[in-house]
Amino acid sequence: MLVFREWLNEYTDVTIDSDQFCERMVMSGSNIETVYRYGEGIKNVVVGKILNLEKHPDADKLLVCMLDVGRDKPIQIVTGAANVFVGAYVPVILHGGRLPNGQIIKKGKLRGVESFGMLCSAKELGYEDKVIPTAHKDGIWILDRDYTLGQDIVEALGLIGEVIDFEITPNRPDCLSMIGMARETAATFKGSLRYPDSNCKEEKGQAQDYIDVQINKPELCNRYVAKILTDVKIGQSPWWLQKRLMYAGMRPINNIVDITNYVMLEYGQPLHAFDIRNIKGNKIIVDTAKDGEVFITLDGTERKLSEGMLLIKDRERPVAIAGVMGGLNSEIQQDSTTIIIESANFNGDSIRTTSKKLGLRTEASSRFEKGIDSNLAEVAADRICRLAELLGAGTVVGGRIDSYPIQREVKPVDVRVNRINQVLGTNIPQNDIEGIFTRLEMKVDSRDGIMLVTPPTIRQDLELEVDFIEEAARMYGYDQMPVTIPKGNNQSQKSEALILRDIIREALVGMGASEIQTYSFVSPKGLDRIKVAEDS
Repeated sequence: MLVFREWLNEYTDVTIDSDQFCERMVMSGSNIETVYRYGEGIKNVVVGKILNLEKHPDADKLLVCMLDVGRDKPIQIVTGAANVFVGAYVPVILHGGRLPNGQIIKKGKLRGVESFGMLCSAKELGYEDKVIPTAHKDGIWILDRDYTLGQDIVEALGLIGEVIDFEITPNRPDCLSMIGMARETAATFKGSLRYPDSNCKEEKGQAQDYIDVQINKPELCNRYVAKILTDVKIGQSPWWLQKRLMYAGMRPINNIVDITNYVMLEYGQPLHAFDIRNIKGNKIIVDTAKDGEVFITLDGTERKLSEGMLLIKDRERPVAIAGVMGGLNSEIQQDSTTIIIESANFNGDSIRTTSKKLGLRTEASSRFEKGIDSNLAEVAADRICRLAELLGAGTVVGGRIDSYPIQREVKPVDVRVNRINQVLGTNIPQNDIEGIFTRLEMKVDSRDGIMLVTPPTIRQDLELEVDFIEEAARMYGYDQMPVTIPKGNNQSQKSEALILRDIIREALVGMGASEIQTYSFVSPKGLDRIKVAEDS
């Protein structure tokens, strides 16, 4: 999980330097792979505006640009980029400037025409191909608005940033989200946790007038929430949103797709958007595929389905492989005006099986596989609508379709204070233990040294007393645990079964037998190396 600290700070106030932050998070059980630092090594790259474009006199594929870079007079730069235009704001590296890879750019001549710098692409400024926004992945980085000419590009775009790569274990799917990591951060540093705004200010009409939802397989789809956006305007997302997606390892595409990905990263709840024009009969049906059914996914690949794979269908055909990938036949288009926001909860085992059979693993499927709290579906759908409202991407329709046949309940667990201290070898006061649980958003009802603890629904890994002992240990701090010598008895005695096994072993060896250890799974290549025949 890539955690951009600037984004994390939106939900909590922990502002210590990264070295201290990482050390303390590791001690509270959050393992860290590495820390990436962006924006470093860039020198003398400024914001420029293209004033004029002319064809190079001796090269068909080159253009001669005149740019205002906030100096006394414009400068001339020769470029081969095809996406530039007059009026565009672009990053310009001037003579003597340095790129993140250490390359120094100097003035020179291209086919006889002087060039006093270079126009920069996102890749040249240190970003990987996979995260460069679709709008300018094949050319110069066209900035999203008018910036101060001559301003340092790092300052203008806020490129300096640290991204921490956390290793999330399979039992903690709640941490595959920014809010999940903010919760861990707030609990570790005894700080506050802020949730994002998901309350829409203006809503028109009712969602029930646009769409209906039917779940035919409730054992595979625990909840399905649908919200409607009208008057949709497809365009680029603002830079602040694009930057957060890029630093989280995702490519910005357009405002609607970006918002769904943003909220998935924020809450850990995968989401999908359908163009309502392509939903036949204005009805969503959650059902399984027929054996041999063929479906074309968003990536343009034709996939042969097998019986039991969960699909999202309309009245006539499939429109998405549930929890894995949407269909080409219902994707958002540039002229989409009314869309359905899907926020559903699918069975993890079903999604894992489908993903594996199809050889198709996505950000959504990887989250569903590990298990997602069904109570996230509603708030994530509302959050998408609030962001669409803030960005002017559409009008929110009031209400929602919420099919929730099997509601999830969490049972409280008795946790003994003396048992926690006995297992950990500590003497942590009950009030401190209660504080730890409360910071992790658990409800605690204490009586006579026993705490009745109810975990939040997001924590599906907390079921037994020993689970809560682990929570107390990691938040208390593994580095704070006292060092003790294990207690034990140095006298041991073999059981009758072990004694009998030794007698049998000795008897067989005495008769010339050899004891070997075999393995259940052996690579055929290993047998080839020792020249075992194929039919052996």
